Amino acid sequence: MIRQNQIQRFLRELLRSLRLQRATRLLSATALTSAAMLAGCVTDKATVCDLQYCDDKTGVAWYKDRATEVSWPCLDNRTDETVAISLEPPNLQRRVDDQPRDICLHEVIQISLSHNQVIESSAMGGVGSKNVLVNPAGVSSVYDPAIQHSGVLFGRGRGVEAALADFDTTFATSMVWGRSDAASSNILGPPRETGAFTSSLRKQFAYGATVNLNHNWNYTGTFINPLFVGNGFPSAYAGNLGVAYRQPLLAGSGVDYTRIAGPVNPQFGAITGVGQGVLIARISEDITIADFEIAVRNAVRDVENAYWDLYLAYRMYDTSVVAHQSAFQTWREAQDRLDVGVLKPADELQARDRLYETKANVETSLNTLYKAETELRRLVGLPMNDGTVLRPSDEPMIAEFIPDWRGSITEALTRRVELRRQKWSVKSVQLQLTAARSLVRPRFDLVGSYDVNGFGDKLISQSNQPLSSGYGSMTQNNLDSWTMGFEFSMPIGFRQARSQVRNLELQLAKANAVLASQERNIAHDVATSIQDVTAAYSAAQSNYKRLAAAHRRVTLLEAEREIGTTTLDLVLRAQASLAAAESEYYRQVVTYNKSITSLKLSTGGLLSENGIFLAEGQWEPDAYNDALLRATARTHAKDAPYLNSEPGEFASPGPTGTVDLYPLAVGEADAASTFPQSPVVPEKDSAPEEEAPAPPED
Repeated sequence: MIRQNQIQRFLRELLRSLRLQRATRLLSATALTSAAMLAGCVTDKATVCDLQYCDDKTGVAWYKDRATEVSWPCLDNRTDETVAISLEPPNLQRRVDDQPRDICLHEVIQISLSHNQVIESSAMGGVGSKNVLVNPAGVSSVYDPAIQHSGVLFGRGRGVEAALADFDTTFATSMVWGRSDAASSNILGPPRETGAFTSSLRKQFAYGATVNLNHNWNYTGTFINPLFVGNGFPSAYAGNLGVAYRQPLLAGSGVDYTRIAGPVNPQFGAITGVGQGVLIARISEDITIADFEIAVRNAVRDVENAYWDLYLAYRMYDTSVVAHQSAFQTWREAQDRLDVGVLKPADELQARDRLYETKANVETSLNTLYKAETELRRLVGLPMNDGTVLRPSDEPMIAEFIPDWRGSITEALTRRVELRRQKWSVKSVQLQLTAARSLVRPRFDLVGSYDVNGFGDKLISQSNQPLSSGYGSMTQNNLDSWTMGFEFSMPIGFRQARSQVRNLELQLAKANAVLASQERNIAHDVATSIQDVTAAYSAAQSNYKRLAAAHRRVTLLEAEREIGTTTLDLVLRAQASLAAAESEYYRQVVTYNKSITSLKLSTGGLLSENGIFLAEGQWEPDAYNDALLRATARTHAKDAPYLNSEPGEFASPGPTGTVDLYPLAVGEADAASTFPQSPVVPEKDSAPEEEAPAPPED
């Protein structure tokens, strides 16, 4: 006993001296560090003149005195092939005889859809106004549906896969080792080693419940010291194997809520709202597909219009050339007659004036043709000049197209993509409102857990001694524990939850109002398109008769000029009128075909009329095999007549609902008589029944 007291006294004195020496060294180091820092604070900063370097370099390199300047990214991109192989485009200073390439409208549309990964649109503002240059992030492309499907961000950009990831099983584990040399107030304690192992599996279910499987071990090891008496186990393992379960019963419970809003997450509820579920992600993908379809439809419309613009440019150029040839021939005859003295100089100058006017028209129409061909190449994704010149091979339709108002408006209200897109938005807000109303209830969760505990000197041991094996104690001893109960919480007043419901109700009211406004505007689009079709056809008919009359007039006046019974002025006026009539006729024919395209667009049938349908790309072959297995199993399964499928379907493969149009009222067919009618042309002034003159061949 005396020997043990002496040893303890010696150890206390040794510990006291070690603490004193350590404190002295720490104080000295702190003083030196503080002195160095204070000296650095009061020292003046050196300037360039005070610094001298040993090398012989002169000047200053790598010095920047600006924080913001124009820089270029280090990006080694390849020039697009259509730009790299393009030749110099034709113009009035470079007229080359490129090989004509006859192309039909169907081929142009097919090339446009197969060549363009970014959907091109017509540029109305000239150079620099194209959408891909002004707003590159907002242009539509073939990648948009896939980008939406693979999105992971909160909100509108979240895809179905990211929403399904909330239900993935999460595995977590850790292993931490430690060592502790601690001392009490009266004795130097032995060193201690620790180890902590944790592992868990967490699964979120679609009906709101969560299950946690956990397995933990804590290790404590103490070195055996002969100076110490009464040590227990030199090492101890304490752990458990358990399961925990949580089931929401009120707020955030059920499949309806989870598939709309996702799992309940109180920490991010104010940020994510109730729109992070699988259904909302699916609707976002449908909206993206609708946006893509709208972009494709508008691109097809622009390609068709550009095709007919090129056709019109060829016709305008041909008309200008014919008018210039006629003006040139008339001027030559006037020059000859002036030379022999039978024509006044003023008449020759009038013919010369008409000659240069037609020459300017030829140059202008040729440049318009070049621009129209270049614009069509841009829209379809062809090089600016590949050694060929595009020439439309299709003739515009000149037969009368009689649209049906009630059939057109019914088709438009059924097939327009804008309405389908807005209906998806309405459905999304309706579902979110349903989920938000679930949160205007207290949070009441049923919780429970069960653990099998273990304790032993070793983790695994073959010894039969009590508490010698940690895993053995789990199976041999009744070291278990369990909990069961509930958790309840609620904000007094539910101010945030009620505000969210009110906000979604207002959003739903706005979405329905927008849908009604879209239906009204679509009805106006159909009406305007029908008016344009009928007006363009009537104008084309009138200009056809005008063209026939102008051609007959030129023929008669030229015959009279040959015999000297008319003046040169009347001949020149007749030639100018013939050129204007021919130009206006073809312009109205092209306008008529553009109006038919607009009518097809307004009724929602433009893509189907051209045989264009959206299709999904290829998946992995294993995905098709899995789908076939599930479909086969469901086909051979037996129906359960007493089960009710919940929640209900929210999507349909075809249009749903009805288009309500009131029946025609009595006397409505005669209502048109109240509007002013176009005057009837007397029979004697009708144009002669003859075919329009064909333009002369070059």
